[in-house]
Amino acid sequence: MKDKRKHQKSIFSRLVKSYILFLVGSLIIFILMLVAVLALVGRGSINNLSPQSVVNSDGTLNDLDTLNRIGGWVEELDSEGNVVSFAGDRKTDKDSYSTEELADLLDLGYVKFNGTGVDISEKNSGGIKEYSGIVRYAGNPRRIFIVFFPSDKILIRLTYSISGGENNYVIVFVAVLAALFLLEVLLISNYLKRHIDKPLKHLMQGMDEVSEGERDVVLDYKTDKEFEDIRDRFNMMARKLKETEEEKHRIEQSRNQMLLELAHDIKNPVASIKSSVSALEEGLVAEDKKEDYFRRIDMKAERIRTLIEDMNTSLKMESDDYKLNLEKADVSEIVRRICVEFYEDITETGKDFDIEIPEESLYADVDVQLFGRVINNLLANANKYNSTGKNISVNVRKDSDQIVVEVADDGEAIAEDFVPRMFEAFSRGDSTRKTDGGTGLGLAISHKIIEKHGGTLKYIRAEDKNFFCIRINYEICK
Repeated sequence: MKDKRKHQKSIFSRLVKSYILFLVGSLIIFILMLVAVLALVGRGSINNLSPQSVVNSDGTLNDLDTLNRIGGWVEELDSEGNVVSFAGDRKTDKDSYSTEELADLLDLGYVKFNGTGVDISEKNSGGIKEYSGIVRYAGNPRRIFIVFFPSDKILIRLTYSISGGENNYVIVFVAVLAALFLLEVLLISNYLKRHIDKPLKHLMQGMDEVSEGERDVVLDYKTDKEFEDIRDRFNMMARKLKETEEEKHRIEQSRNQMLLELAHDIKNPVASIKSSVSALEEGLVAEDKKEDYFRRIDMKAERIRTLIEDMNTSLKMESDDYKLNLEKADVSEIVRRICVEFYEDITETGKDFDIEIPEESLYADVDVQLFGRVINNLLANANKYNSTGKNISVNVRKDSDQIVVEVADDGEAIAEDFVPRMFEAFSRGDSTRKTDGGTGLGLAISHKIIEKHGGTLKYIRAEDKNFFCIRINYEICK
């Protein structure tokens, strides 16, 4: 996804491209408009507007229509500076030009003429200046030409200002250029707006749907890289929000179910205690049976106490604020001690108890009391619910950077439909591995305790045995 995204256009590149296109478009429009106006003013020929181009390089004259129209003319001189011919409506009777005058014409590139002579003064000098002229050498051998034109109608070099009814072209040119420039700005702005508006509308629509409670919102649009990044982050946010709410709903349902199960499991022993007490109070129990009633009351009270204690532990394990009392302890020694406590109970039922614990110390950061409770729960379950098998085993070993503790029995396999929920509170197995008075919280609490330790507790059926496998991180003792 990221590699593909590298080749996509960004907003920055789109803006740069847009402004480059804008600049190129503006220049093209300007040039086309300029060419159109010059061609229009020059009556279809742009060259006619250039005074230098009136005389060709071979000494022939171009179409003098434009020059005649504005009141200009052309004079040809010989090598001595004498006027030998002219074309157009000549406004002076000057017959010759001195070498100094021609030299100044070549140096300045123009002259001003007032009807009485040629003025070689500066361009902006005072006096009434009616005509301007430029010198042109052409032909072979070289011939001298002077092109004259009204000074108030044409400004040389920077701009051309046409008067006499033709100056409206300039106004039209400026107006059309401004209109085209404005149109181009609007088109570029609309182009960018469409590419920004589309993803924003999708995003706002998606946010509206999420705010209204819709949780299956997925945005799918193709656009610039930055907006696709926002799209992907929005989809990830919506997905996580949905997962969070589903998990919250699942936890709430689980807690409600826990409370219902707890109420149900407390209800029966409470009713039994109440009936036993009533029978004792009313003298309905024979003297030789009273001890049995008192024992039954004590067992039911103990069950209620165990249920409440297990529920309290389960709720504490679910809290993110609950902190374990961690210390660096020898896991081998913890398991060995608990196995000693269970050895007699297991062997009395006729089962073999195989213990494989290394002599070396295997250290881990654990809450000794809680970790011991997990081992206790697993061994108690293996002994209590294994009614068809004859063997229970415990194995402790080091596997790379982890410590592995396995508790196994060769009893009936746990039902496949129960395995996915066996670590949930109040979950109970099938008839073969029934609880027989268990709280249904033992495995759930054990699983949460190991999770709090940063480890895992998993069930595996292999080699015709039920394996409960604990993995926690190994710590080197310094």
